[in-house]
Amino acid sequence: MTITSDVTNTRSVPAKRCDCSHCGLPVPPGLVEQGHEQQFCCEGCKAVWHSLHACGLERYYDLAARDHEARERRSATVTNRKFGHFDQPIFLEKYARAITPERSHTELRIDGLHCGACVWLLESLPKITPGLVAVRVDLSRNAVFVDWDPAALALSEVARRFDRLGYQLLAPLDPAAQRKERGVDRAWLVRIGVAAVLASNSMAVAFALYSGYFATMAPAYRLFFQWISVGIAILALVGPGRVFFANAIAAIRTRTPHIDIPVATGIFGAVASGLVNTILGEGSIYCESATMLVFLLLVGRFVQYRQQRRARQQVELITSLVPSVARRRGAEGSVDEVPVESLAPGDVVDVPAGEVIPCDGTLLDAPARFDLSLLTGESRPQSIADGADVWAGTRTVDRPVSVLVRVAGAQTRAGRLLAMVTEAASRRPPIVELTDRIAGWFLLGVLVAAAFTLWWTWPLGHSVAIGRTVALLVVTCPCALGLATPLAVVAAIGKAARVGVLVKGGDVLERLATPGTVVLDKTGTITEGRIAVTEIDGDRFGAVLAACVERTSAHPIATAIVQHALDVAAEALRALPAPADVREVAGRGIEGRVEGDAHGPIVVRVGNEGFIAEACGPAPAWASAAAARILGRGESPVFVGCNAEWSCVMAVGDPIRPEARATIDELRAMGWRVTMCSGDHVAVARAVARAVGLRDDDVAGGVSPEGKVAFVRDRGLASPVVMVGDGVNDLAAMAAADVGVAVRNGAQSAMHVADACLARPGLAPLERLLDGSRRTLRAIRVNLVVSVAYNVAGGALAFFGLVNPLVAAILMPVSSLTVLAIALGMPRFDVTPRVGADAGHSRKDGR
Repeated sequence: MTITSDVTNTRSVPAKRCDCSHCGLPVPPGLVEQGHEQQFCCEGCKAVWHSLHACGLERYYDLAARDHEARERRSATVTNRKFGHFDQPIFLEKYARAITPERSHTELRIDGLHCGACVWLLESLPKITPGLVAVRVDLSRNAVFVDWDPAALALSEVARRFDRLGYQLLAPLDPAAQRKERGVDRAWLVRIGVAAVLASNSMAVAFALYSGYFATMAPAYRLFFQWISVGIAILALVGPGRVFFANAIAAIRTRTPHIDIPVATGIFGAVASGLVNTILGEGSIYCESATMLVFLLLVGRFVQYRQQRRARQQVELITSLVPSVARRRGAEGSVDEVPVESLAPGDVVDVPAGEVIPCDGTLLDAPARFDLSLLTGESRPQSIADGADVWAGTRTVDRPVSVLVRVAGAQTRAGRLLAMVTEAASRRPPIVELTDRIAGWFLLGVLVAAAFTLWWTWPLGHSVAIGRTVALLVVTCPCALGLATPLAVVAAIGKAARVGVLVKGGDVLERLATPGTVVLDKTGTITEGRIAVTEIDGDRFGAVLAACVERTSAHPIATAIVQHALDVAAEALRALPAPADVREVAGRGIEGRVEGDAHGPIVVRVGNEGFIAEACGPAPAWASAAAARILGRGESPVFVGCNAEWSCVMAVGDPIRPEARATIDELRAMGWRVTMCSGDHVAVARAVARAVGLRDDDVAGGVSPEGKVAFVRDRGLASPVVMVGDGVNDLAAMAAADVGVAVRNGAQSAMHVADACLARPGLAPLERLLDGSRRTLRAIRVNLVVSVAYNVAGGALAFFGLVNPLVAAILMPVSSLTVLAIALGMPRFDVTPRVGADAGHSRKDGR
């Protein structure tokens, strides 16, 4: 008997989507509660929703709705941990400090932040929590500052309050280092503030002196204003401006080219000549130009410093991949929360379902499925038998487990991997910025021109010769040259962010400006990183029956089958009654009975070929051919049998991103070599590679995280080497490559390590990043040419004696404004199709 239905062509049937009342994500079919207005995708979201309404904080949802564009949708996580280690004296001594006897303060890391609504929610907690004095959230750093009364409230209770709302508090990475960096920040801001005050006062005095060029000024007044101008300039040099002299001296000692050498030469010459001329009572002074230059360059340096520091901090955040606390089983069956560092070989730790393993060890009790993406990058959970090895950083999927500890902390495989990430990032050689590379030649040219001016004009009198030489040094001081790179970089990073590309520093753009080698991960990068049904061969109603039975299973493939049925035949699926006599056989499939039509109940089997053959006999030719075709694409066939007959074969796999091939063709047209390095089996990797136009010799499959590091360091690859990935197993390779790029919806840790992040779906933004980097470097070069041209023109005017303080004061802002206009206008991150209209159309769809 062949089972058929009128849902054979049901792709036009719209699926009725049910979204979670808390996070907005789709609710799995098995968790939908019929007749309930509020629906939740997990128990965590349900607990948080009820907690917020019980505390009168439901306004959170109004704020979250306003911020829905920026908000990253993620289901809530409620761990129900006790956080007892937060109250231990060692923890409080290291991470907290007493402000008064009734008030203590601590800074902690926090997981679960999404948007401004989260900030409002957490900062509202003191209103409803006795003993909690103040909460301040730093969304950009994922940090929270907590003030509490230790006599009325324990810090562990504060952490439990946060946890019930879906936010987990973690110990900061290095309190001493954070305090030091805050001190450096304050020093920078004080330096810039002092420079701004000095520059504004110096220009006010200069305007009084400029008026002397158009009207008579008494010598006593002129001398008075000159001494004030010189005094302010000396303060600018010995105060905020001394950083340029320190850098210049260090560069000279190490024989390294640096833009601060000509900067220090120019501003010192300006102030020294002003002091001498004021003492002698003759000549002009250029102190206001030097003071303003100090302020402008400090602002540019601070922007660069913040970018570099943020990139370094985000690399350090990957240590949160492995839990810092474990649930250790005591001698009498009790479970205590202890720091991971205190675990010893032979201890037994309990890990709830959905949480991360804190150590390397042996699985006890019974088999379980684990998410091994940290080590393999594979999106499908793997089944691990009892007695087999498990690793820190992997996550149990379907049930709580117990693990016998072998090693913990830095000795685990995850710890060694994270150490490799940090080591690879530190070994990456810093590039020498283009402005620094030309600084040596620029300084040589300025000194030669100054010496020639002094020699040529000496017959006109020593005062004339010295005056023109000093004027030349002042007007050629590389203000615009020093601003050329920071302005272009800041403008380019802002434009890149508007098109969905987040870049962490100007050195990243400079590295990407020259074509080299792009190394793509497979899972989550070329593919979408999720399990889905991609094809059905046979009776489509059999697929609906399969989904009916699979609704009772938590297996990822079952979820994919149910979701596909909801997408293409939602009404037919919902019309079927709940299955009976469901039996799931681990590693083989699932069986159940569904009440059908007039023909009676239908016994449905879903699973591998052997499981279906037990009830339906050998596979027919059409099913075997479909399975071979599916395997040839690197996907998995799932067979369905109904009442002892073969019904259909479903292809289950990770869909390739629709724009992947077009983007790869575009990258090749730009001069980049594109390769793929995957942790998946070689056959699967090559099948995906062929689908996107890559040759077999450009593909490496079955590669471990350590192997990916060796791959990107291969000297046979053209530099720069760009590693594009999404998973934790790509971290070390991203750090070891010249540039690491993380795709959207990848692991949070990948975003921290990567030099650039693609904030929009798909690979298409990668093309914008590479093309925009090339255009940014072009803008920097144009800026440098314009800056040098201004300096040459100013030097020529000084040589002929046509420069006075007023002319110098005009030339400096004009050159800086020109550089600013070029920096804002030239860098672009929109691309023009190179491989034809079809590719362009595909790319547009991907974006």
